[in-house]
Amino acid sequence: MTITNGYTTLADFKNLKSIVSMDSVDDGVIENLIEQASRIIDTETGRTFYARTETRYYNVPYGRQLIVDDDLLAVTKLTNGDGTEILATDYYLMPRNVSPKYAIVLKEMSGVYWTADSSGNTEYVIPVEGSWGYSATTPADIRRACEGIVLSTYQNRYGQTVTGVATVTGAGVVITPKDIPAESWQIIRAYRRIV
Repeated sequence: MTITNGYTTLADFKNLKSIVSMDSVDDGVIENLIEQASRIIDTETGRTFYARTETRYYNVPYGRQLIVDDDLLAVTKLTNGDGTEILATDYYLMPRNVSPKYAIVLKEMSGVYWTADSSGNTEYVIPVEGSWGYSATTPADIRRACEGIVLSTYQNRYGQTVTGVATVTGAGVVITPKDIPAESWQIIRAYRRIV
């Protein structure tokens, strides 16, 4: 198995835990846990910490500013409602000096305005092709949060470091009320997207 958009790597986790085993079954379990922990972080923060290339569609806004509904890293192509491409020289991204971006603003001097499509429709007629996500590379503290979740879950397989009352099923699965460590929760909360 390979990890898709994981916030840590198998090698990094094995180094953290000092695992020298080359057991492919155990490696598969760890890779699975890394991917699951990464998706938990996505869900809880409302963000992704990798770059995704996609096209998102927006309504024609009032005024010059188009607020986007996800973290924007870069615009590849911006098309107005009437199908004409809006050049990068005609707009800027907000905020100016930090990423991720949350808005596309048409420059006053550009002479470009947001427009409806040819039938007058203003809903979802502005496609924004670009790179989306909080960052193209995983921030160090998000990596640490992911490793904390994976470590907690990995150790729970063997009944180690279980907080609270744990139950072991007949199949040997340890169920605990607290699989996400407090430090990981603190990091995740700091990144929650406010909408």
